[in-house]
Amino acid sequence: MYNKTKRIRMLYLPSVLLAVTICCYAVQAQVVKQLPVQSMTNQVNWQTFMRSSDLIYDTLTSKWTAGLFTGNGLLGNTIYMKDANTLRIDIGRTDVRDHRRDTVLGPLFSKARLPIGYFILKPQGKPLKIKARLDIWDAVAKGEMRTEKGQIYWRSWTQANQNIIIFQVATSAGENKISWTFHPAVAQSPRLAFHPELKSKYKANPGPVTHFQKDDPYCVQPLSAGGGYTTAWKEVQTKSVEEARWLTDLQTTAPFFALKEPRQNKQPLTIRTYYISIGNDQKDWSNSIREAKANIQTAMKTDITGLRSKHSFWWHHYYTKSFISIPDPVLNSFYWIQMYKLGAASRKNKPLIDLMGPWMASTPWPGNWWNLNTELTYSPLYTANHLGISSVLMHTLSKNEANLSLNVPRQFQYNSAGLGRAGGPDMIAPLKLTGSDKDTSNPESDLELGDLTWNLYYGWLQYRYTMDTTVLSKLYPILRKNINYYLHLAKKGTDGYYHLPYSYSPEYPKGITRDANYALSLFKWGCQTLLKANKILNKKDVLVPKWEEILQSLTPYPTDENGLRIGGDVPFAKSHRHYSHLLMIYPLHLMTCSDTANRSLIAKSLQHWHSMPGALQGYSFTGGASIYALMGEGDKALDYLKTLIHKFVKPNTMYTESGPVIETPLAAATSVQELLLQSYNDIIRVFPAVPGAWADVSFDHLRTEGAFLISAVYKDHQTRWVKVKATVDGICTINPGFDAAAHVHLRSARGRLRQQDLISQQNSGLVNFSKDMAKGTYQIKMQKGEEMLLYTDKTDLNIPLGPVAFKSHSALNFFGKKHFK
Repeated sequence: MYNKTKRIRMLYLPSVLLAVTICCYAVQAQVVKQLPVQSMTNQVNWQTFMRSSDLIYDTLTSKWTAGLFTGNGLLGNTIYMKDANTLRIDIGRTDVRDHRRDTVLGPLFSKARLPIGYFILKPQGKPLKIKARLDIWDAVAKGEMRTEKGQIYWRSWTQANQNIIIFQVATSAGENKISWTFHPAVAQSPRLAFHPELKSKYKANPGPVTHFQKDDPYCVQPLSAGGGYTTAWKEVQTKSVEEARWLTDLQTTAPFFALKEPRQNKQPLTIRTYYISIGNDQKDWSNSIREAKANIQTAMKTDITGLRSKHSFWWHHYYTKSFISIPDPVLNSFYWIQMYKLGAASRKNKPLIDLMGPWMASTPWPGNWWNLNTELTYSPLYTANHLGISSVLMHTLSKNEANLSLNVPRQFQYNSAGLGRAGGPDMIAPLKLTGSDKDTSNPESDLELGDLTWNLYYGWLQYRYTMDTTVLSKLYPILRKNINYYLHLAKKGTDGYYHLPYSYSPEYPKGITRDANYALSLFKWGCQTLLKANKILNKKDVLVPKWEEILQSLTPYPTDENGLRIGGDVPFAKSHRHYSHLLMIYPLHLMTCSDTANRSLIAKSLQHWHSMPGALQGYSFTGGASIYALMGEGDKALDYLKTLIHKFVKPNTMYTESGPVIETPLAAATSVQELLLQSYNDIIRVFPAVPGAWADVSFDHLRTEGAFLISAVYKDHQTRWVKVKATVDGICTINPGFDAAAHVHLRSARGRLRQQDLISQQNSGLVNFSKDMAKGTYQIKMQKGEEMLLYTDKTDLNIPLGPVAFKSHSALNFFGKKHFK
């Protein structure tokens, strides 16, 4: 529509725009006054804003699920009480694993995460009062303990840019003789405690050896398979100073944190700083000693103030990559604690997050699960604009490409790849699907056909949210091999459709079925995505006709009067915590509410799933919330999130099912994002499902498909303005959430813009603004670095982007308090 002559465009463009279904909007003819650019810039006072989300404790208990936790993507600690008189500091390192070659008991024993141990701090007197706070803005845990004999103040963090844990203690005179000791854990798979019948088959690792040399203690844990890990620590004591400089940060948060009882006469304090590090080497345990000691020596070259400054700098930069503010203080806090948790659990070039992150605890799940847990764990990172952390998943898939081929039966390994239910980060998890009816005699865990494909979906998101073709180039060959495995198994029936043989729909009791909806939806998504990737990368793949044939002739999803079935042979007739049969709805978006028939099927399937609540768990409610958000049912989605928080989430926002499983609260953060912004099937949707109780919402620099950063303000139940920033060249297709009848204006977010300026840019292809009346979407052609603003009323541009007010009488700092159990 921009190929007419310049004269025609100049004179007749306004009338042409009104006459066509797809309309192009030019800005008004008069000079536009300077836009209030400051309003478009995030006005948040981050420290004040984040303080309302800190975890605050009126006391500490002996429960791991109520502890304070810190981490840097590799090391971490959890602080709680060992008993009524003793503070306990668990330490962990995410790559400390066994690496046995035996396969008798499987990878959850031979390649299991191993517990390292804990320190205890024991006061001289009986504790009378304890308070603590997890400051998530500065990523520091801190607390106070008043005992019969004096005062103890402590703070701890895991250094953001070095592999060191800092624990500082300040004691008054009566508590100067506190004891500090390390207690190594038994180096065995934690799963053994849940399966004692296997003890006779499990060969123990050697015991730990603790050394005390020149006040330089360390504990070595050798492993039977070779190598081992070392915990080292160093105490530095400052004698009798009147005030500890670092205690000033306690005073600044006194209304929220400090004990009200003042220190008597400002008694002198003794300061102890403990530097803790963990070394790990799978070949030579002596290297782990050198690593741990070197980490401590390196850290001690910088004073504590300098370490804290570097630590805070990393965290402050991390948080400000994106911003969300909602008027519900509990859900707002919950969201930001999950962002803290992700920054503490993983980093770019650090290990993949498993079911625990760096916070080891008693668990039957000491590994990586590929049929939901990994996927949900990484799901909030893309919209939150934390693509460095999310890149770890695609890196792990690419690094283990050869192992993924070894997971399929031997006859398919030449061109295929797959992934079983669980294992270690090497992604060795064999499948036993051959297409034979005899497959049904194999364990269910060996028959989950879609697990690799679901993980690759998040590799696709890594590409879509960056538009980096180097990511796609790494994804393409793995996805191609994975879909080849389906092609070996799929057979065309007499009905003319391709069908899949027996496979297992994750978690469903006796869920082995032909044409499992889990596998069908992922097979369809894989073929669609390969066709897109082939075109983008100009591969001219010989398999294109086959993928197109599959999409034309793949059997429809099995359904019945209750909605989507588990598969062709198995109805949904039992309570089921997993939404494996609904992946075509979420997160794959193959079936959407844009079609009336689909909407009815989606609603029926969701309602039937949750009509049998017996087996539902936390992530059942995050999945339900996300599907309701896709339907625009924000109130129902919010109800699901509230149920999750009040029924399943622990005081420190961790989640357990027999042991810690990290994914569910993180998936809930994704559900929160989807109330405010959705991005799928090439359309960005702003404020698609804001709950009715939320009058005001704002967000900044949330990332979408196409690598756009979106900022927006919702005021008095209406979208007021939306800003789009392009991080690469591309066309942004967006539903900005305005009233359908409203006239939407487009402006450059950088200030002055005349009609002639816009037309000139249109001529050069820099700006293209059009509306699809049927879909209610707008298209903006943008160049990298460009920012465009959409609004309906110019006065709305004076509404600043920043924190919205919480509802009156709402409790702040909901998490961590003793009353929440």
